Amino acid sequence: MEHRKLRVLATIKFCSITPSRSKLQEDSTSWLVCANFLSNNEVENTPTVNNVIPDEEWRLHQNDIVIKRITPSYVNYIDYNPKKTYCGNNLIIVTPNEAIDAKYLAMILNNKIGELSQESSVGAVMKSVSRKDIEALEIPLPDIGKQRLIGELWYKGIELKKKRTRLAELEYIRTNYLIQRTIIN
Repeated sequence: MEHRKLRVLATIKFCSITPSRSKLQEDSTSWLVCANFLSNNEVENTPTVNNVIPDEEWRLHQNDIVIKRITPSYVNYIDYNPKKTYCGNNLIIVTPNEAIDAKYLAMILNNKIGELSQESSVGAVMKSVSRKDIEALEIPLPDIGKQRLIGELWYKGIELKKKRTRLAELEYIRTNYLIQRTIIN
């Protein structure tokens, strides 16, 4: 099976905000930081700020993959079309090109991210991902039909896990309601 380096298959952007970019502006901007990205492909609490002028290169688009640069343990695949949402410091945006299926690439990166951060880290305190190591990451390339199938199975598995978790939460709420009702009666 053919393998290619990630830098050939995608555009890789390391996001950072410099002090010169901080100015008060009239319009608020949706700004994501590391804490907003949760496992199972979830984004929580998209904050809005009005003191940072967004750089278009850090804008998120559908099918982008976001990786935390420091202590990464999973990736987030952007499965929706975010409206003017930007990434902040210590996030990496991977935008796949047409040679690879975005969900397939997200699955591969998700599986390799722990190993990658272990290999590229310097020091024992915080694991991180370096530009050199992420760009050189070898990605296996089955034909595009297999990529789509594998990517879709991975994505559906995440969606199923989210639904099972939500179902368990609702069952817990229902059980507590029934117990409370029984106690009151």
